[in-house]
Amino acid sequence: MEVQIEPGPIELQRQPVPNWFSRLLANRQLWKNTIYSIAFITYLCSFLFFGLAIADIRESGGTLAAVIDLVVAMYFVVQVIFLFVLSIVVERRRQTQAIDFPDRRSR
Repeated sequence: MEVQIEPGPIELQRQPVPNWFSRLLANRQLWKNTIYSIAFITYLCSFLFFGLAIADIRESGGTLAAVIDLVVAMYFVVQVIFLFVLSIVVERRRQTQAIDFPDRRSR
């Protein structure tokens, strides 16, 4: 005695529609503009601290505060460089390239 089972429709799992927050996190242009805005503000801060250091050096001939201002200004410059590298990483997209294997049969 064989039991035959009638094939029925298979229900596929539905992909949930991404909410506004998920779409916002996936928006590369928004991330890039945010990174550029932060980099611009950081760049302005580096000028501010370089100016404070120069003013202190002119005023008192250079104190510990001038050294600290220069260190903070250099930190902001390094942060700007890091942010531009980060923006390049965010902008990079996957590129589909054909895989080409050399023909080993011919010598």
